[in-house]
Amino acid sequence: MTTEPEGDRAESADVRAARAAIEAHLNRTDPAPEGEPHAAGPSVPREDRGDTAQGVRRVDDATAERIAREAWDAVLAATPPPPDPGTDPAPARGAREPAEVTELRARAIAVTRGLRELGHHLDETLLPGPDMAAG
Repeated sequence: MTTEPEGDRAESADVRAARAAIEAHLNRTDPAPEGEPHAAGPSVPREDRGDTAQGVRRVDDATAERIAREAWDAVLAATPPPPDPGTDPAPARGAREPAEVTELRARAIAVTRGLRELGHHLDETLLPGPDMAAG
């Protein structure tokens, strides 16, 4: 799979979100030139780095899963813990999810759907749906 659009087809917002997440992931994980320390983050196995020799970056299914998992991890990190019944015996009824969490959840859903539209096979626990384990 590449991060470059195929032809002049109109892309869905989900595909655009997935491409943006792919680019962000690859930019964070691209290796530094030989002999230079890697300033952008941890090193990535060669097969996950993408082929930039001709300006086309390739992403395999394992990398796509990491990208989707990162999106869901951001949702989980921003989600406040549930109220403690010992300290808050009557939690607020109808309490709403914080706007940041709602936005991150929508982004994670769009990224995951976009990766699927791009043809990546993802673990079923990363797929959006009523019974999904990821979010």
